[in-house]
Formats: sequence, C-alpha cells, structure tokens
Amino acid sequence: MQWNNWSILLSEVLEQFSIGAFIIIGGVMLSGKLCFGQHDRVMKVLPFISWLLIASLLIREASLMAFTSSTSMTNSNTVVFVLVFVALTLIYSLCENRLIGKDGSRKLIIGVMLLWSIAYVINILSFSANAGHVGYMIITIFSIGFGGSLLAHAMLVKAQHKVDPLNIALPLFGTLISVIIFIVACLDLTTLVEQTQTGLLLPFIWRMVSMGCLIAATGLWLMSLLTKTKPVLAILACACTLAVIASLTVNGSF
Repeated sequence: MQWNNWSILLSEVLEQFSIGAFIIIGGVMLSGKLCFGQHDRVMKVLPFISWLLIASLLIREASLMAFTSSTSMTNSNTVVFVLVFVALTLIYSLCENRLIGKDGSRKLIIGVMLLWSIAYVINILSFSANAGHVGYMIITIFSIGFGGSLLAHAMLVKAQHKVDPLNIALPLFGTLISVIIFIVACLDLTTLVEQTQTGLLLPFIWRMVSMGCLIAATGLWLMSLLTKTKPVLAILACACTLAVIASLTVNGSF
C-alpha cells in the first residue's frame, strides 16, 4: 500500500465510526429510555458525529486533490450519503433546540437518519462485494460495529446516561465482533508469514499491529465489567484511539 493512501483510509474510518455510533445513539434515543435531562445531554454531544463526518470529507477531498495517483479503493457515493446525513443532523438539531414541530415529528427525523445510516452501510458493503474486496468488507464491519459501538458508548458516558444495561450490552457486543475479526485475521496469517521470507514484511507487521491494538482496545473496553465499576471516559477515549489504529493498520495487511 502506498503511503499517500493512508489519509483516504483515515477519512473512511472516521466515516464508518461516526455512522456506526449514530446507529447506536439514534436507537437509544428512539427507545424512550432517556429522561429529559439525559436526552438534553446526549443532544449536546451529538454534534461530535457531524464534526467527525465533516472532518472525514475534508481529509478525503484534500487527499484526492493532493494525490491524484492514489490507488485506494474509493466509493464516490459515500460523499452523498455523508452530506445528506450532516444536513439531516443540522435540521434535527435546529428542530430539537428550537422545539420546532411535535415530538413525534422530531423522532421521525431520527428514524429517517437511522434508515439513511443503514442505507450507507448497505451501500459500502455492496460496493466492496461487487469489487471482490472481501477483506475490505471485514474491515468495514469492524469499523462500523466495533468502532461505532465503542464511540457511541464513549459519547453516552460523556452525556452521563443512566441506561445501565448499555454499559454491559455494548462492551459484550463489541467483544463478540472483535473475536470474530480476530479469528478472520488469523486465517491468512500463515500466508503473511510466508511473504516475509520473500522480503515482503509490511503486511505482516501491519497485521500484528492491528491485532495488538484490537486486543488492547477490547481489554480497555471490558475493564469496567471486569472491575465492576462505571465506565471511565478517558479509558474509552484511549480504546477509541486504539480501535482507529487497528482499523487503519489492518487495511495495510490486505
């Protein structure tokens, strides 16, 4: 993989983490489990998803303009999905902050955003399948499922949510995904080891780094369950950083 592809990969990882996080948070908001105060605090952290998506678009477009020879697989449709999602987020924030429309109407906007997020996931998975990039599909599932759930948990902790089952369900769900991804990553490890004998070292190095970061991120996420304490935002933030690194480096090993 060429070094100038890493910035485009970073933009895709940020997109997928953000969309995955909203699927979790949007579902929680529609569930009615949040009281008025919790809902208000979640609304204050929700723009973080929009900022991440805007940052991903800026990184992507700057990279494509700067490196016209980039060989990274890109899906131009994702730009449309992200722009529409950001617009819907701004509309929902305006309606919620100004109390425009009825509560049911505002929930309808969240429902539309959830459907749009699911359509985004289907689009990138089908794009990868049609292009024959099975490895990219696995990476996408990891970024959206594991990374999105982890980011959502961190944002909910920041918002001081009181839905205690989430502090158990989200880490266990993320652990399940990480175990699946770890097993898949080990399947072609023998091939990567054989490549090192011909002087091709980087794929094996990137795979080891990604697997190490995945294990570390999962361990940090599970720490609150193992110690039977409340999740700590700083630890979840460190886990998110490790998850981003894991998602980036595993791209370099395929």
